[in-house]
Amino acid sequence: MEEKRSFGEYLRKKRLEMALTQKDLAQRLYVTESTVSKWERGLSYPDVSLVTAICGVLGISEHEFFAACDDDQAHAQEKAARRWRKTVVGLQRFFGVSYLIAIAVCFVCNIAIYQTLDWFWIVLTAIGLGTCFTNLPFLVKKNRLPICLGAATVCLLLLLISCWSYVGGHWLGGGLCITAVSLALPWGIWAIWRFNGKRVVLLSACLTSLWVFLLLAVIWAFAGGEWLIELAYPLAVVGVAFGWGYLGCVLWLPAGRVLKAGGAALLTSFAIPVFNSLCVRLLGEGSGPRFWDYFSFSALLARQRAGDLSWVNILIFLLLLLFSLCLTAFGFWLEVRQRKDGEQ
Repeated sequence: MEEKRSFGEYLRKKRLEMALTQKDLAQRLYVTESTVSKWERGLSYPDVSLVTAICGVLGISEHEFFAACDDDQAHAQEKAARRWRKTVVGLQRFFGVSYLIAIAVCFVCNIAIYQTLDWFWIVLTAIGLGTCFTNLPFLVKKNRLPICLGAATVCLLLLLISCWSYVGGHWLGGGLCITAVSLALPWGIWAIWRFNGKRVVLLSACLTSLWVFLLLAVIWAFAGGEWLIELAYPLAVVGVAFGWGYLGCVLWLPAGRVLKAGGAALLTSFAIPVFNSLCVRLLGEGSGPRFWDYFSFSALLARQRAGDLSWVNILIFLLLLLFSLCLTAFGFWLEVRQRKDGEQ
């Protein structure tokens, strides 16, 4: 632990020399402030994929970084870093060569066959979008996330315009609006991370909940129909409620990982009858199983004898429910055992 603590002290010293707070360093590395705090307190080491970025921010060499670690950990980290660099370089070269070959082949084919460039621009902008996620993140040293996200936004908009230019029609305005709303989510989460990193999970969940309804409303505005209030929003409300249930189970349930996993599994099992029975009611499909049918083994057998394939849904629910209850019971037993051990 002493060696880990010395590494943490070294990291803290270099951070202070650069006049950076833990929050500043966390934002530049796209990790949480608590992660940096754990490094400096000697509770954990940085992931090998972050070594290069940490050295760049703190103005140190990788040799200095590994020298600050204890010998065994430094050797393991340095070996893993070499493997990581080779993997990254190999992937960059693979994607780069693949993109160049695809661009050259499509350019020649479009010119040779059609004597013009039309669908080639769709290929080019699509490859540009892929590059934003495969090659660009490794080429950008500072402000990686906003730069890559901005480049992806531009490429996506150009891809839409290229598709519209090729196929025509009156859908471009709607497509751009729907795309803009879709992009609002990752940009919003980045803004939350950048300016309020301590509450990023909670605020991102709130943003995502509101975004679902906004996206549905924008799609409805261009597609029309009577499905928004009567069908889409009720299903979205239930979906968001289950999402908050998962979040509460992971973040706020005062229990260990196994009991939390059991709670999440229970939510997943109950999602089957809730969503299916709601769809049956909203769509007016009277033949589908109702909510309480999922808890009846006789209903399963009756539907199986009648040749109604919905019995499979009931069977899946019952098996998942049994597994969830067993996992929850095991997690509860572990909690009781750990508390008894702590009291002794």
